[in-house]
Amino acid sequence: MQIKIDNDIFDCVDVTIQLSLGTHASITINLDINKNPSYEQFFIKLYESNRSFRIISQKFETNGTNIKTLDFDFNNKRLNISFHCDVLNTTDKSVRREDILNELLDKTFNNTNDIN
Repeated sequence: MQIKIDNDIFDCVDVTIQLSLGTHASITINLDINKNPSYEQFFIKLYESNRSFRIISQKFETNGTNIKTLDFDFNNKRLNISFHCDVLNTTDKSVRREDILNELLDKTFNNTNDIN
């Protein structure tokens, strides 16, 4: 599964979500830092910034998300990250498809004269 944070896309080995009675949730992702070494520095910087962000995937999107913990497994070259989000929404594929198409169009056609 892939997730998107800001404008960066990450390949996840595993994603688990723990729902709560409210709108918030806990999300845990597992990343292969042997295959993607740049992930380590990205998430360390994101953790240290202590800022909220949004996660988008094919199955869900979050708002008000922060990193709770970073767990490094140096033997297996894995990074496990636990997030807390204020709001977790599951997304309909048709809505996500429209968002992706609009995003691609915005990046591809910066000038309205490009569309002819």
